[in-house]
Amino acid sequence: MMVLNIEEILTASKDWLKANTKRYAFKKLEREIIKTGVCVECGTCVSNCPVTVITATRTDGKYVPELTGKCISCGICYAMCPRTLTLPEHLIGEYISIYKAQSKLEGGKRQDGGVATALVSAQLKAGELDAAVVAKQGEVSWLPVFSIATSPDGVLDSGGTFYTHSPVVEGMMQAFEEGHSKLAVVGTACNIDGITRLQGHPAGFLNLSKDASILKIGLFCMESFDYAGLKEFLEQNGIKIDDVQRMAIAGGKFTVTSSSGETEWPIADLNHIAARSCSYCHDLTCKNSDISCGNIGSEERWTTVIVRTELGKKAFELAASQGIIEYEELDNKAIQSVLNVSRMKATRYYKMEPAH
Repeated sequence: MMVLNIEEILTASKDWLKANTKRYAFKKLEREIIKTGVCVECGTCVSNCPVTVITATRTDGKYVPELTGKCISCGICYAMCPRTLTLPEHLIGEYISIYKAQSKLEGGKRQDGGVATALVSAQLKAGELDAAVVAKQGEVSWLPVFSIATSPDGVLDSGGTFYTHSPVVEGMMQAFEEGHSKLAVVGTACNIDGITRLQGHPAGFLNLSKDASILKIGLFCMESFDYAGLKEFLEQNGIKIDDVQRMAIAGGKFTVTSSSGETEWPIADLNHIAARSCSYCHDLTCKNSDISCGNIGSEERWTTVIVRTELGKKAFELAASQGIIEYEELDNKAIQSVLNVSRMKATRYYKMEPAH
């Protein structure tokens, strides 16, 4: 029988965390996992503490970890808990590279750096796509509809962000019916996940088709709002939705630009009108896309771009080669901000009212 040197192994664990990740003390584990009732009572934190200052007592039959000595903030308890998310792949998915980028296209609408529009425009210009499926303004103000664009000019008018759900997967299927086979689809995680299911399921349309191809361009999304609730919220604050020119969420604020100027509210003020389905989504950065775009981590008028697959890399490089985007690598501090917000979204359901 081999006797393991547990102290030596835990020291190696502590050293790896110090060198490679942001470390969290027991207090964070206690606040987020133990006191919220998310703890699964497995004993991982207790048995992996290198200074043995986490113990557990049975309280009313529950196994409750608690700090009984001085925490050295090594990070092992938080990192190894089965209910926490700490590694980048847990939070933002697999990726090849991360940039901040900005479109150099003239005209049209844009949100932040306008990179999603630039990527699609480059693909259409080069003949890599038959069409692109995007969300755009419909007849009802700020209630999006899908649009099938077959030229760069057709994409430019779709810029900007809508904060209500958009049926772009339906648009993708309509594009196939119209005879297009090489498509890009721009959407949030819920849209892209639907496409990914169609690709991966044995009975999925995109799995069964030999000719259809999709470039999945994902958009960062914290949540969407119920349209009727959003309209009512704005009216209660003296803004007609028909007068709204731009909506944006950044830095915990919801900002609306209208004919009367710019108004902002803490995003928490809109919690009551958030789409219920968003409560079950843990994905901020659209992990199943080929390339993801969003404003978190980059300054104003720039877009954070996460290149995930070889297809996404090829699309990004094509736009760069055409000179319609400028870019640079995103620094570690900015990437950490993306990770932090991703963790916030991924774990917020821990605070939901339990079903039993």
